[in-house]
Amino acid sequence: MRKLLCFLLLLVASMQAHALKQEDLLPPDQAFKFKAEVIAPDKIKATWDIAQGYYLYRERFTFEAETPNLSLSAPAFPTGESKNDPNFGQTEVYHNQVAIEIPVERGQTASQALELALKVKYQGCADAGLCYAPQKKTAKLQLAALDNTTDKTAAPVAKTETPASDTALTNIIKQAQKPKAGSAIPVEQAFVFELTALDKGMLNAHWTIQPDHHLYRPKIQFTVKEPQGVTLGSPIFPTGKIVDDEYFGKIEVYGEDIDVKIPILQSTGLQKLVVETEYQGCSDSTGICYPPVKHSRELTLTGLADAKPLTGTESNSATQAPLNQQDALTQRLEDSSFLQIMAITFGLGLLLAFTPCIFPMVPILSGIIAGSGNTSSSKALWLSVTYVVSGAVAYAIVGFVFGYFGQNLQAVLQHPIAIGLMSALFVALALSMFGFYDLQLPNSLQSRLNDLSNKQESGSFVGAAIMGFLSTLIVGPCAGPAIAGILTFITQSHNAWLGAAALFSLGMGIGVPLILIGTSAGHLLPRAGIWMDTVKALFGIIMLGVAIYMLSRIVSIEITMALTGILLVSSGVYMGALEKVDEDAGGWGRFWKSTGMLQLFYGALILLGLAAGSTNLLQPLKGVFSVGIASGQAAEVAISFQRIQNVAALETALQQAKAQQRPVMLDFYADWCSYCHTMEKTTFRDPESIKILGNTLFLKVDVTDQNDHDLALQKRFDVVAPPAIVFFNNAGEELRALRLVGDITPEQLRAQAATFRQQAVK
Repeated sequence: MRKLLCFLLLLVASMQAHALKQEDLLPPDQAFKFKAEVIAPDKIKATWDIAQGYYLYRERFTFEAETPNLSLSAPAFPTGESKNDPNFGQTEVYHNQVAIEIPVERGQTASQALELALKVKYQGCADAGLCYAPQKKTAKLQLAALDNTTDKTAAPVAKTETPASDTALTNIIKQAQKPKAGSAIPVEQAFVFELTALDKGMLNAHWTIQPDHHLYRPKIQFTVKEPQGVTLGSPIFPTGKIVDDEYFGKIEVYGEDIDVKIPILQSTGLQKLVVETEYQGCSDSTGICYPPVKHSRELTLTGLADAKPLTGTESNSATQAPLNQQDALTQRLEDSSFLQIMAITFGLGLLLAFTPCIFPMVPILSGIIAGSGNTSSSKALWLSVTYVVSGAVAYAIVGFVFGYFGQNLQAVLQHPIAIGLMSALFVALALSMFGFYDLQLPNSLQSRLNDLSNKQESGSFVGAAIMGFLSTLIVGPCAGPAIAGILTFITQSHNAWLGAAALFSLGMGIGVPLILIGTSAGHLLPRAGIWMDTVKALFGIIMLGVAIYMLSRIVSIEITMALTGILLVSSGVYMGALEKVDEDAGGWGRFWKSTGMLQLFYGALILLGLAAGSTNLLQPLKGVFSVGIASGQAAEVAISFQRIQNVAALETALQQAKAQQRPVMLDFYADWCSYCHTMEKTTFRDPESIKILGNTLFLKVDVTDQNDHDLALQKRFDVVAPPAIVFFNNAGEELRALRLVGDITPEQLRAQAATFRQQAVK
């Protein structure tokens, strides 16, 4: 926009100039008569006699010594006049005459008499409306020799500077490459770019900038193209020069060669890196502004030294890059020792033990303990330990597979066939609880396990181990920032054994509360007798509920409601809801019957609501009597997603959104993801979130089948398993710090949407 404004201003000025009579205008050399003179061996003065009705801009003066081993210090400008200029706003100008003194710094080998080539640049306008193009002059001045005796008593000043011979050689090369006046050179010659890796944690970008050219600091950007998941820290820039640019206003520029250091975050195990660098610059001599340039470089980090710790301003710059929870955990694990990794994953396991995805494991373990018959506290403890350790072993296998192959074994086992078989197993366990048959190992195998205990106990321990292993792989935990961060760390480490150890520790952390619950069950469960049969039947009902819960991942809500309603009605009848209570039943007998009546009543409501077209399991009659109104309101507030099936389709959608200047929200979904179903009903129906997101393009990736396209999309964004939400700005660039993983509530999406709205426009 500012470029366009400047162009229009210059165009208007040009039109005004054409409107003036030619004889009324002065050539620039007559409007601004320039002369330069030496006033001391180390000082020169540049003077302009300015014709009446003309003026020069103070900010448009530049001075450069083209003689090797000479440099100029800051000029001493006189005070000018403040002017509200139509082209450049409030600025300082000179009328009539301006004299500027410029100190000259002479190297040790330049103390003798020599000729100075002073190059000056300036720009001015006529009060009548004409703005001249920038003018360039070169004055040849003879500097007298310095009197070396005057400085013999001065203390030597230590300087870190390029040797005189190197400086001279550099200037000679640049002079040879310098374009002729009025000609332009290709951008590759104007700004020679190199990108190298200093070590495994730091890159260095170098630009060789030709004379009369400059780079804009805000236009320099670095982006990792491959591999996904690697983040760069904030670049460490040298201090540039603040100028009042005719295109961008006040901006920091580089007119000399520069080096920019870029920290690499999460570099553990990284072997190759593809980085795209974007920059833009202009030519002072021709006035040409080059379009933005993009260069992609592949860097090999193998064999380089490990990353050096950042200190001072480097550390501050590197830590400015915001990280989401997943990336923050991954980076924390990368910076930890083996024992620290074990402690972190164990602590995370303790926290995950209280998430909803782990809750189904509680009735599974309790059912195993109840099904083993007359269980002592000691046996309940060892059954719980067996269940937990076998589950931790399953986690270890997941970690090993992920570290070795880079694929989540749990996600693979969420296939409908695996879930169906696991649900059938729970149905079989439930039927055994009802007394239809006894589940035990064949006699030939039981005899080999007598060292554990008696035959029945051996079967119980083996069953606990099998159920602990399978329920861990199938039931949970659901994907969240913790699991995603750990698995991302394992993938980047390429260490399968470290992955196995880390997830074994995680599994043991998850199992600690389960051991406590299982041991308590040994105290709470009644001893053998008629009560034990009732308790086993109760756990049989719970097992059937777990089977329905697992099937809900792969079947429709209507089937889930039907199965749930049938289970509640049947269990209510089984608990005596339709039978008369005996007078001697006592308090527990009446409580048992009332519980059965509640199940029977609620199950009937679910079946009635299902028959009327309801799809709400918790409120089956909601909207039944006002279906049209309720469904219409739901449709108005639900997010409408565009389905994406592969990486190519995603890139096409992102390009279309970029062309339309629309930000993008990408949702990862799967039928077997319980959190995904919850978010469909709650999070993505939050009116406030939808309002904040505005014209955002909503895309959805369905990774239910876990085919090659699904895995490629997950790998593209380092998504371990759904749910996950990825945000892009209107330039098609991912805002990784805003990524959400796991169970995302409406409140979380609402807060993230507000931040996304601020960063969505580039």
